Amino acid sequence: MKIRSTILLAIIIGIFSLGTGIFSYNNTSVAQIILHSAFAGVEYYPQYVVFLSYQYMPLLIFQVIFATYIYKHFCSASVYFFSRNINRIKWFLEESGKLYINTVLYLIVFNLVGISVTSLFIKVTIDEGVLLLIIYYILIHSLYLFFSTLAINVVAIISSSEIGFIVVEGIALLQMAMYLMFGKQIQDDIIEGINLFMLKSNIIANLIFPVHSSHIQSVNKFINEKGIDFDLNFSIIYYVILSMIIIISGAYIVEKREFIVNNKEIE
Repeated sequence: MKIRSTILLAIIIGIFSLGTGIFSYNNTSVAQIILHSAFAGVEYYPQYVVFLSYQYMPLLIFQVIFATYIYKHFCSASVYFFSRNINRIKWFLEESGKLYINTVLYLIVFNLVGISVTSLFIKVTIDEGVLLLIIYYILIHSLYLFFSTLAINVVAIISSSEIGFIVVEGIALLQMAMYLMFGKQIQDDIIEGINLFMLKSNIIANLIFPVHSSHIQSVNKFINEKGIDFDLNFSIIYYVILSMIIIISGAYIVEKREFIVNNKEIE
C-alpha cells in the first residue's frame, strides 16, 4: 500500500475515532488525547470490555487493511515474481521495513488529525513533558502493530490470509479476555510476583499506558495510575523481541517456501 493511502486511512480513522471521542469535555490536553489512544480509562475488569474494544478498533482496522501487505506477493503471480533471481530474505526485510514505516506514519497522522479536529471544538492545551509521552506511545504502539500485522502475513504465507488473521486476532482476543479478568485474581490492587509476571507477559496489557510506570518523572505523572512496577521501557523491549521472532521466522519461511501457482484469494 502506498504512503498516501496510509495517510488517507489515518485521517479517516482519526476523525471518527479520536475526533469524536472526547467532545464531552470542555477542554482537554494533548496528553489526554494521546492517552485516549493508549487505552486511558481501561482497567482490568470485565465491565471495561466495551471501552477496550472501542479503543482497539483503530489498530484492528490497520491490521485488516495490511493483512496481505506482504502475503499478496505469494498469490497467483508468485512463481513469476520470485523466479527473477530475487534475494528472498533481503526482499522480505525490505518489505518488513516498509510495513513498519507505514505503522509509524499511521499512528502519527491518526493522532495529529485527532488533535486537530478536537481543537476545532474545544480548547486543547499542550502539557509540559508531553513530547516524551508521545515518543513512548509511537514506539510501543507501532511495534505492536508491526509485529502483529507481520505475523498475520507470515502465517498467511503458509496457510491463507483468513487463517493468518484468525490466528493472530484470536490470540489478541484471548489476551484481552485474560486482561479483563485479571482484576479478579488480585487483592487491593497489589500486583507483584506471579501476578506482575502475568501482567507483563500479556500482549495487550503492554499497550495500556495507565498500568505502566516510568522512571522519567515527566512521563510518569501522566500514567502510573496503579503504582505498578511496569516500566514503559519493558514494553518496548518486549515488542522488539516479538518483532525479531516474527522477522526471523518470516525470513526463514520466505527463503524455504516452494511456490505454486495457487491462489484465487487476493486482489
